[in-house]
Amino acid sequence: MTEVTMDFRKIAEEVADRLQRYYKQTDGWTTSKKSKNFEISYRQSEEFSGHLYKGEAIFNCSPRTVFDYVEPLPDGPRAKWDTNMKKIEILKWIEKPDLRINRACTASAMLGLISPRDFVDLILVRETDECLSTNACSVELAEFPEEKKFVRGWNYSCGVLVIKYPSDPNKCKLVSLIQPDIKGMLPKNVVEAAVPGSMVEFFTKLEDALKKDGKL
Repeated sequence: MTEVTMDFRKIAEEVADRLQRYYKQTDGWTTSKKSKNFEISYRQSEEFSGHLYKGEAIFNCSPRTVFDYVEPLPDGPRAKWDTNMKKIEILKWIEKPDLRINRACTASAMLGLISPRDFVDLILVRETDECLSTNACSVELAEFPEEKKFVRGWNYSCGVLVIKYPSDPNKCKLVSLIQPDIKGMLPKNVVEAAVPGSMVEFFTKLEDALKKDGKL
């Protein structure tokens, strides 16, 4: 699909609806990692041959605070605390303030077995009575070609949902849904070990950052 024929908003809204459906699916998940603070689980993706991963954690602070810390913005808190993200940039605004093209560059992982990746994603930011969310999927655009020092990965429908608790404005549930195809010649078991591990780091570092900044 070329950029000329893309309806970016329609694509992003379909992703948002899909993520809501994934979040509300209660059966078919297998727990990968669990602690008192978070749970990581997975199921077969509907979109490609790999897995859909889900991470969940409850935080005792406002939904807006948590969302501000997880939204991928170059000048936002996440650019500081998420050390797996080596670079976050907005390549293009499709329509301000909620629809944009982002590029994220990730660090190498698994002791160098996985080299640095970059992802070019369409992102829709949405707020409803139930949650704040980013809703994203990778797009291929000629104006943003691959760079030699990165392997260009591909994100199928992914995002973060910050679920509100109507009875408690200072409590929320963070849900991360990801299903990356990180490309390259990697054994499946390496990928399946790397993704849950990176999600554990994500939740752990987020909690540390919120505590350090006096938000928890």
